[in-house]
Amino acid sequence: MTEDAFLSGLFERFPPVTGEVPVPPGDDCAAIDVGHGRWLLLAVDQLIGDRHFVASGPGAALPEEAGAKLLARNLSDIAAMGGKPSFCLIAGAFGPACSADWVERFHQGILDLAARYGVTVIGGDLAATPNDTVASLTIVGEVPAGQAVCRHGAAAGDDLWCTGVYGQSLSTGHHLNFTPRCAEGLWLREHAFARAMIDVSDGVLLDLNRLCRASGVGVDISTADIPRRTTETSMAEALGDGEDYELLVAVSAANRTALREAWPFATRLTRIGSFAGDT
Repeated sequence: MTEDAFLSGLFERFPPVTGEVPVPPGDDCAAIDVGHGRWLLLAVDQLIGDRHFVASGPGAALPEEAGAKLLARNLSDIAAMGGKPSFCLIAGAFGPACSADWVERFHQGILDLAARYGVTVIGGDLAATPNDTVASLTIVGEVPAGQAVCRHGAAAGDDLWCTGVYGQSLSTGHHLNFTPRCAEGLWLREHAFARAMIDVSDGVLLDLNRLCRASGVGVDISTADIPRRTTETSMAEALGDGEDYELLVAVSAANRTALREAWPFATRLTRIGSFAGDT
């Protein structure tokens, strides 16, 4: 069973959401309407030793890198909703190979990145495990009420854009040292360019498919236009490797020129296709 299939069945067993939860499970973040024109965005993600980072031996990640990645993965979810991150909680369970110094440096990596993005760590939990290291972080952000950019907003005829470059994230170390696109996602929402967004954690094809299913559209993608991380990156790697933590964005074709001319970031922005009727 795939992750998407499992979650689809699980969500059906959740209690019905009310108006207080305007973005239910199944998007990059859930949202809670707290009144006063504000929605809180909430997301949670995990970091597993020797799955999301090399925990020991040759090529082992620095503990600061692993900690920063845990927060950065969650920041990328906030970015995909066009939100502003604010708070987080950490729950870490560390295996016997992790010394007290390693655990200290892991948390310092989180704190250092949190300071860069204006995120306040407000609590969490700490435990030891007999084997693997698993850490989880819950992030809280906010967005003006009704303005969250969800996966379901793309329409046939919209352009498909992407930030950054793709492929070989693991072999190049990008997966440990990426820049969450919080500023870009916030700007795309504030300037009303983004009709739908998703961050690329599991690969362009898989995450684009999720956006298309949520929006009820198909897509015509120009694979030759997808920016590759290096000249050696294959098309298969660019489309499927994952851990890029870039944004896929649906933008009205009428805004194509305006977006190109207004884009204020050094981050690469590329039009890679267009959305079509549901296939």
